[in-house]
Amino acid sequence: DFTPIAHRREHLGGLLSQTSVLAGLSDGRYANPVKRGAWLARKIIAEPPDDPPPNVPDIKEIDPKLPLSERLALHRNHKGCASCHAGIDPWGLPLEQFDAGGLFRAEHKDAGAKLPDKTEVTNYVALRSYLVGSRMDRVAFSVLKHLATYATGRTLTYNELVFLEEKGLNLRQNEYRMQDLVRFVIHSDIFLEK
Repeated sequence: DFTPIAHRREHLGGLLSQTSVLAGLSDGRYANPVKRGAWLARKIIAEPPDDPPPNVPDIKEIDPKLPLSERLALHRNHKGCASCHAGIDPWGLPLEQFDAGGLFRAEHKDAGAKLPDKTEVTNYVALRSYLVGSRMDRVAFSVLKHLATYATGRTLTYNELVFLEEKGLNLRQNEYRMQDLVRFVIHSDIFLEK
């Protein structure tokens, strides 16, 4: 039987705090907010960043004594980097509360960010609350998109993505339960007529 366990640690729970995800999005020594931010944008809210332009200087080339947020700011000031990083870095900075191995660092203070829509979050817990609050429709669309892609074994067409995005909103009334998301995909023409 399922038995909930009260752990009283608000940073635990969900995909974003899973050690396997966080460790995989680091270089093994340092957490990587750019990788983590790009992954979150791509997989959690289905707003993938553009590919980086060629010949862009690496963030490792900037003074390693500076805090990461300052190095990212300097990197973003590069002509070809600013627009992409504005949509990536804010998603990854709150995940800086987790080290390269995915362990939570409560004392880490440099985890706030101004998200692309100008919402300010102070840390990981605030980011998670924002995603399940204001951005839940987008998170649910991303789940539907990934479920349908897996179920059909192919890339979805533009019309299929629009269908998922628009009709998937009907699942909001039941708070986007996972069983409803799965049923929605397997009962759709996307799956039935693949």
